[in-house]
Amino acid sequence: MSEQTAQNEGWGSALGFILTSIGYAVGVGAIWKFPYMIGMNGGGVFLLICFILMVIVAMPLCWAELTLGRYTQSSAIVGMRQLTGKGSPWVLIGWLGLATCTIMISYYITIVSDVMFYVFKFASGGLKGMSIEEISQYYVNLQMNMPYKFITVIILYVLTFIVIMGGVQAGLERVNKVLIPGLFLFLVILAVRGLMLPGGIEGVKWMFTPNWSLLDGSLIMAALNQCFFLAGVAMGSMFSFGGYLNKDESDIPFSGTIIIMSNLVVAVLAGIAIFTSLFAYNMDVSSGSGLVFQTLPYVFYDMSGGIIWGTLFMLLLFAAGWSSVLGLYEGAASIVSEAFSITRKKALAIMTVIMFVLSLPTILSTTVWANVRPLGMDLFTFMDFLAMLVTLPIGGILISLFVATKFWDRYLEHANHGAKYFRLPRVLRVWYIALLPAVTLIVMIMGIRGYFV
Repeated sequence: MSEQTAQNEGWGSALGFILTSIGYAVGVGAIWKFPYMIGMNGGGVFLLICFILMVIVAMPLCWAELTLGRYTQSSAIVGMRQLTGKGSPWVLIGWLGLATCTIMISYYITIVSDVMFYVFKFASGGLKGMSIEEISQYYVNLQMNMPYKFITVIILYVLTFIVIMGGVQAGLERVNKVLIPGLFLFLVILAVRGLMLPGGIEGVKWMFTPNWSLLDGSLIMAALNQCFFLAGVAMGSMFSFGGYLNKDESDIPFSGTIIIMSNLVVAVLAGIAIFTSLFAYNMDVSSGSGLVFQTLPYVFYDMSGGIIWGTLFMLLLFAAGWSSVLGLYEGAASIVSEAFSITRKKALAIMTVIMFVLSLPTILSTTVWANVRPLGMDLFTFMDFLAMLVTLPIGGILISLFVATKFWDRYLEHANHGAKYFRLPRVLRVWYIALLPAVTLIVMIMGIRGYFV
């Protein structure tokens, strides 16, 4: 990468790269969204479809982005210019990645800031003694509290800016070497704790038992959309992470597989921790997006040592969410720094201002801008719609088609360069050129249609 982008830095170690990539990919989606999506979609059958789609959609895109980044040693816009020329339409891959990163951070950081607040709220016992209705109403009221929203979001932006300013090794990699092992440790502890609860094992049985009667097109569409949300592909960050890799000392097929599968392991462990607790307390497993902030606090506080368990859960949720924000931030900063030939510090400052301004619609979506409803959606939903059903899937389709039609021989050679455990097969081209784009396009169309039907 250029001096302005990464100050000639690469990853300090293979472990640091993998942990940072896992942290970026995991995010709040694995612990907050994935469990409630399982709950709303019948448990085991949704989990099984997600596993299949993570392997056949997310993994190939992860391999592709990492390879393109490592091959060009650049971020997405400049890297695609190197491969295809400055005016090439394929450079749209980089611009769409930047757009997805920027939009996602603008609303995603508001969720992570809520988690950050709940860490301290749990630790202080601030919700103890409330009924489930009172806890639910507390969260609703919090979303209407504008001073709180602004303060917590600003604090998180400042913390993120400081870490990313530290560079790849001293900032991003160093923080993730602490966050991600801690996240796995906390998840295992909470999952074991859940299994020890009376009736907790029933939650595991429900989670892993497919109910085939629920399998239909809408469930498959929801699962594929969730896979894009979980994996962090087609957002430009994986491209940038690949750009920091040493061409001779990295193993892309193995690393990409570990990154994607670790993401799924985190999501499954989170599901075990959550559903064992819900079944032990006879709580509704299909309570939707309010599961983490409105249902689980009541469950944790009713347990013996509930303050400890609840605080632990919120800490790991914050670790997952913040590590993902850091990865998105790094991707956006590196793309802008290289594309416009400006220093990393200047790129970070510019992007922080842009992302904070874009956060305002989300922050104000429940109060002064509650009546602003583009395409009939509240502003939070609209931002999510733009990122997850417009810019991200189009970027994924373009990456797949580019690799298969314009880059295939070089792609296969360079993806397999340094591979120690297995190599990507030539037959994979069929998937990249036809099946992956077709499946993604169907999800995109069906997802958009679902908002208006």
